[in-house]
Amino acid sequence: MGTGFLTAEEIKAEKTSLFKEGFDPKQAKYASYDLRLGDEVYISGEDYPRKLSYDWPFVSIPRGQFALLITREYITMPDNYMGLISIRLGKKLQGLMNVSGFHVDPGFDGKLVFSVFNAGPADVQLRYEDPTFMIFFYKLSKQAKSYEGERDKQEHLPLPVVTSLKGTSASLSDVDQRVQKLETTGKVYWALLIALVGALIALFVKGLIGG
Repeated sequence: MGTGFLTAEEIKAEKTSLFKEGFDPKQAKYASYDLRLGDEVYISGEDYPRKLSYDWPFVSIPRGQFALLITREYITMPDNYMGLISIRLGKKLQGLMNVSGFHVDPGFDGKLVFSVFNAGPADVQLRYEDPTFMIFFYKLSKQAKSYEGERDKQEHLPLPVVTSLKGTSASLSDVDQRVQKLETTGKVYWALLIALVGALIALFVKGLIGG
């Protein structure tokens, strides 16, 4: 094939070049591959990452919170390929947003880590090994410089990123609650002010009539 995005059948045919482990042919669809949720999840503000398994498969991301998610699949991106990544539409519609990178560099080797934010109105429920993300493989016209960053060979959530989120105590949900409290307080003050003004007007009118 020339340059362009791989179809599902091409992804299956090149699975040994694109995946080291975790490949599931059922996840190759149309012109993309659905990446599944791996066994590590970290939610901002918690002490440690959570370990998911078949015995403990579920995790809930509260609204207004950040989380780190790792894929079940281990990617081995050839030097003449790059990947475009996203969250699956069903999770997006619930409010889950990808706030990390949107591509995979040529030569990257490892599991993908997604930094996500729940901007929806309710908690987002995820389950171990459920299709959660998606990747499009694009074949380049020539080989590119191979990725040599700190995420090379990663198989776990990166400790520096976990540490940076660990101390996060104020989330958008906290801000939302504070704004709601301010709005409620403001409504009370406005109600009292309107009542006071109404009383003054009534006294004024009564005075005019009495005069």
